[in-house]
Amino acid sequence: MTKSKIFFIVATLASILIACSQSDEGTFMQGDITEIDKESGDMEVEVEAWTTIGEPESSTVSSEFIDAPTSQTIRVSNPEDYEEGEKVKVKVIKNYEEDVWDLDRLTFEVEELN
Repeated sequence: MTKSKIFFIVATLASILIACSQSDEGTFMQGDITEIDKESGDMEVEVEAWTTIGEPESSTVSSEFIDAPTSQTIRVSNPEDYEEGEKVKVKVIKNYEEDVWDLDRLTFEVEELN
């Protein structure tokens, strides 16, 4: 089996597992922290999987992002609680209509994974 097929299978399984473990609606990303700016609270996350879950009555259905970025910057208020290389799951909370990634208006709930 080629490496690309193996990667595709693993990525698909990871996305399914992430989707099944999400209990509330929203947009989620999972990945590894690659860089932390302790002063600004900005963290660079190398994203392994993006998922979004709709309304509670359809929470069993999740969608994977197509052409999603493989690395994303998030901002947290407590950067000292995290370390580079740590695996995290992040819920992206957007309280505005525009379809843009705006660190000044987005908030993030970060959960450390083992």
